Amino acid sequence: MDVGQGTSVLVRTRQHLLVYDAGPQYSRDSDAGQRVLLPLLRARGETRIDRLVLSHRDLDHVGGAAVLLSKLPVGELLSSLEAEHALHTTAVPSVRCEAGQSWVWDGVHFEVLHPRPADYDRTLKSNAMSCVLKVSGTQGTALLTGDVERQQEADLLAAHGNALRSDVLLVPHHGSRTSSTTGFLGAVAPRVAVIQAGYRNRFGHPVAEVLQRLQDQGSVVHVSPACGAWRWLGDAQGMSGTCERDIARRYWHHTQLAE
Repeated sequence: MDVGQGTSVLVRTRQHLLVYDAGPQYSRDSDAGQRVLLPLLRARGETRIDRLVLSHRDLDHVGGAAVLLSKLPVGELLSSLEAEHALHTTAVPSVRCEAGQSWVWDGVHFEVLHPRPADYDRTLKSNAMSCVLKVSGTQGTALLTGDVERQQEADLLAAHGNALRSDVLLVPHHGSRTSSTTGFLGAVAPRVAVIQAGYRNRFGHPVAEVLQRLQDQGSVVHVSPACGAWRWLGDAQGMSGTCERDIARRYWHHTQLAE
């Protein structure tokens, strides 16, 4: 989804909906939940989130979560949030994400690859605790990575090797130089790489060196400021997916037809 400097992804199977991250908080009174996610879900006719996955506690990933939890039925919250986090105070069942968890919805396989159970006993920065989720169906695979950095990429590579290979990669940490190492990208070998980042963001995401590595890898790269929301139907024929801004102009770009 097009949420600016943050992350949010909808994964829809035939009968289930997963939301991976809830975008940023824009101000004390505004966030991606109320401004982007909830209107979009309602426009799509979605009435329930079966599983809300919050990769880690950073505000650009959980900023809109409270609105979703209060306005829609949510079956389960799966996250790496610390036990005392305020989002655990809702009535929604909360489960800690751990490598090895998996489930199948409508023939689509979901597997958590990170963090490891032992990581919760260590003092790690929030990015290092990102829940990494691989989604695999008969028509394609996607790897959702949160904000993992070099060390976590190395751990994933050591644990899974070429099993990381995926058609679509949600590029780690918005295309930061802390992530997207050559070895990791080589193992994932994404045909399409999607980078969620804000227009002219203060972090400089995505950095040129990450874009170069992806291009060297042969990936088609979509960056949200130019693409808007990116939609993939999970079929080989439409592998590159669709950028919102390629199919719908912004209202201020429209010209009045001559009478």
